[in-house]
Amino acid sequence: MKINTGSKISRSIKILLLFLFIVNLSEGLFSPLFAIFITDFIIGATLKTVGFAMAFYAVTKSIIQVPIARMIDRRKGEKDDFYVMMIGAVLGIIYTFGLIFIKLPWHLYSLAILQGIGGACLMAAYYGIFARHVDKGSEGFEWSLFSVGGLTMSVAIGAAVGGVFTDIFGFTTIFLTAGVLKIIATILLSFLYLCLIKFKKK
Repeated sequence: MKINTGSKISRSIKILLLFLFIVNLSEGLFSPLFAIFITDFIIGATLKTVGFAMAFYAVTKSIIQVPIARMIDRRKGEKDDFYVMMIGAVLGIIYTFGLIFIKLPWHLYSLAILQGIGGACLMAAYYGIFARHVDKGSEGFEWSLFSVGGLTMSVAIGAAVGGVFTDIFGFTTIFLTAGVLKIIATILLSFLYLCLIKFKKK
């Protein structure tokens, strides 16, 4: 890979950053209000249900992500990383649209586990690909874009917009919007494959 003496960002990093921005923006549309959705629209749900759902997600992701990361690190090339990341992205889409149909706490827990699996696949592969494609000489700059744009501003914008839109249109519309955004992000991610092939030939 070339040494980057300026602030020019490679195409792979641009795609990865935009993908993460859109995904976290879509999550931000409803995540700050998620406890309200659970207690108001899921039969028999309480604040304990909210806590258990978060625990199911976190424990599932924590158990699965490290072994997946070890597995894809052992394999040469980045095809496996890309496919694992795509699996995670698709599971994220299923999770978001699934929120429209849940009625009972066990529905929520099942989706939380699915989200944990998806998040584990997505981020285990994402971190590896991002780390390999960061431009030499711009590591701090590009990791800062990852942190500020992909993890912070995206959620902030999503939360601000989501709060207003949920108040006007309700949760179903927000979940639909978030799901569509994730589909767009996943389609965008498919273009990364061409960049990985080009990178491999260098």
